[in-house]
Amino acid sequence: MPIQLKILAIFLAVAFFVFIINLIYRDRAEVRHMRKWILFAIIILIGAMFPELTAKIAYFLGFKTLMSFTLFSSTGLLFLIVIRLQISVIGAESRLKLLTQELSILKKRVKELEDDK
Repeated sequence: MPIQLKILAIFLAVAFFVFIINLIYRDRAEVRHMRKWILFAIIILIGAMFPELTAKIAYFLGFKTLMSFTLFSSTGLLFLIVIRLQISVIGAESRLKLLTQELSILKKRVKELEDDK
């Protein structure tokens, strides 16, 4: 890996890490949601600092180039994150639907009690 590319990858990983920490610090994101992105930034940083190790892992797993291994693993990781987020959204929608139904029932009961008086 050329030294310029190595420096750029390290810089981008550190910048990404700082960006995530800044989001948490400013209360724009929660730590529990950002843990996976912090881990992702650390993996990028390790891969950039030790490209020979990453290349050996890629070759061991059957990838011809480090770039194809990186793209494959990044895409797989992002798919897993999207699936988990989709499951969270589905759960939130179900809870919101139930809450709306319960609120409607309570409003109806309050109105009935007011009408009885």
